[in-house]
Amino acid sequence: MNIKPIRAMAALCLAGVAGCSQQTIESATRDTAKNIQVVEREAREAERKARPHVAKLKPQVQKVGVAARVAVALKANENLPPTIRVDTAENGVRLRGTVKTRTQKALAGRIARDTLGNDKTVRNEIEVKPE
Repeated sequence: MNIKPIRAMAALCLAGVAGCSQQTIESATRDTAKNIQVVEREAREAERKARPHVAKLKPQVQKVGVAARVAVALKANENLPPTIRVDTAENGVRLRGTVKTRTQKALAGRIARDTLGNDKTVRNEIEVKPE
């Protein structure tokens, strides 16, 4: 959306309501246009400077996203306790924590694998501690 015409109209309306002269209105319009150009130029420069940093962070953000998807899937299953933790591993996730049965441990591992797909690994380090 191009906000330049909107800002110019707003400046004109405000100036008209305030009883300003035509010269003042034109000056305010020019100033607004110049300010918009400066802001756009500064935004482009900030984006240019940020690009290398964003590229470096992208793999880490993707790893966090993978772990978050698995954690949500595990929490959504009512047969699993909230004691399971999901950590980001080298090429997938690591499951840690405790459950009461081997069936729960296997279920958590299966949910994690199904959530991640075949291209990621799941290290199931969950401990079984019956009550």
